[in-house]
Amino acid sequence: EAFGFEWDEPVVFQSQRGSHYQAALEQLRRHGLIYPCTCSRKQLADQARHGIDGLVYPGTCRNRPAPAQPAALRLRVADERIVFIDRQQGRVACSMASECGDFVLQRADGVYAYHLAVVIDDAQQGINHIVRGADLLTSTPRHLTLQRLLGLATPDYLHLPVVLDAQGNKLSKQ
Repeated sequence: EAFGFEWDEPVVFQSQRGSHYQAALEQLRRHGLIYPCTCSRKQLADQARHGIDGLVYPGTCRNRPAPAQPAALRLRVADERIVFIDRQQGRVACSMASECGDFVLQRADGVYAYHLAVVIDDAQQGINHIVRGADLLTSTPRHLTLQRLLGLATPDYLHLPVVLDAQGNKLSKQ
């Protein structure tokens, strides 16, 4: 507003959209695609191997009965290769099971994960082109997976190189 920008639609706040995210979780639950996980960060650090952008969840809780304590909810990913064409980076491919692993959709404290929130918000706002930093390129296969499983349209993606300072640190949000 300080710079005179005007929005075409009302501004959407993720903190007010829990019912939309919960509905998506319920849809995935009905299809047996999510499960509770009680692994701590330390357990993951000790057991997981490194993937394309961090630790790959080893599936420790994948077939366990539901725990009594609060648990994170993970998406059960298929052993499939996700391929897409990024308008800047070109062809990108990712083996979901081995390079990403089952990923968190809702933390144990009830907070919805970025991957779920952004996919639902983009779809419900009719977003059909996404331009973001190349540091988020490795998140896109997760988003494509969720879009497919939830029956949502897939936008076109363009990931721009990230601006760095002289020491090689990312300048975004600074």
